[in-house]
Amino acid sequence: MDTDLYDEFGNYIGPDLLSDEEVEDDVILHEDKKYYPSALEVYGPEVETLVQEEDAQPLTQPLIEPVRRKKFAYTEASIPTTTYDPEFLADLMDCPELIRNVVLCGHLHHGKVCPKFFLN
Repeated sequence: MDTDLYDEFGNYIGPDLLSDEEVEDDVILHEDKKYYPSALEVYGPEVETLVQEEDAQPLTQPLIEPVRRKKFAYTEASIPTTTYDPEFLADLMDCPELIRNVVLCGHLHHGKVCPKFFLN
């Protein structure tokens, strides 16, 4: 052991030693760590990627437009004679909660059309 290469506390002060191994116990800062690949690595150099920090849509414009009910009045002049008043149906369009639908459902060829003939 050469005493010129060490100080009085035993620390090595000589020339740098050549080593094939790299020290892998280095401290890596949080900013230097790479968790995810960049857009260039994911999509390639021929693709232009944009990262926008602000919204392109103003705050005054809602994301989902509210439903606006259109009110209209349409009366047919040459309507055939019926047992109901056409104004009743026109007024019924303003309140769809009052409309009731009836369904006759069943398997194929089980007589779903027969009750229709009894109603006529």
